[in-house]
Amino acid sequence: MHVALPLYMYPSAGTWQPLYDALNNNPQVTFDIIVNPNNGPGGSPPDSNYIANISQLNSYSNANVLGYVYTSYGNRSLTDISSDIDTYQRWSTYTNYNISLGGIFVDESPTTLDHYSYMATIYHKVKRTMSHGNLVWTNPGVPVDASFYMVADMISAYENTYDSWMNGGNSSIPQALRSKSTVMLHSYPSSTQTMASDVDELVDAGYYAGLLIVNNQYSSFDSMWPTFVSEVGQSNADMKC
Repeated sequence: MHVALPLYMYPSAGTWQPLYDALNNNPQVTFDIIVNPNNGPGGSPPDSNYIANISQLNSYSNANVLGYVYTSYGNRSLTDISSDIDTYQRWSTYTNYNISLGGIFVDESPTTLDHYSYMATIYHKVKRTMSHGNLVWTNPGVPVDASFYMVADMISAYENTYDSWMNGGNSSIPQALRSKSTVMLHSYPSSTQTMASDVDELVDAGYYAGLLIVNNQYSSFDSMWPTFVSEVGQSNADMKC
């Protein structure tokens, strides 16, 4: 299982250090990292702090960096979304540093099948445009019809509280879809007692990527972050034995 990480904090001095520590200490774990400079790409190139830190992330073989776009649950124009994707692609042409991306994270994805063609358009735009990496990771945040997996490489099929997951959410994603599904759980109890078993459950169930955090936002690293990443590495290793 990969580590899913919405990295929505500005890269001021030291802010991303817990991520660099995790990448260094867990080289066997793959991190799928979403950067979001300005509710999307912002400028091309981004500012100097983003340039320096995205370049640093790209120096790690176990880091896959994706750019954030949003759809407002299908209400945002495809022209605007396409423009954001074009901007992210231009990052790959920046010659001073390697700030190319491995794909696009599509937030606030619609959940109803009347938006299927809308999502297919975004999927094919990414595949045609992104020259370095063209992974498409969508985020409806809830389980969706299996057909949506035809227009995504992976889907964030559950983004909610840990309690909601334990009270039925963990049985809401069909087994056949889990290898392309990610799970992001917030409001996790600030205790290590159940972390190992909870991570084992996600790995054993076959999810593509996961995240457990104590707070309910992605603006800082919490005290459980190193433990979570370490447990992912251990559980992945146990699965291979």
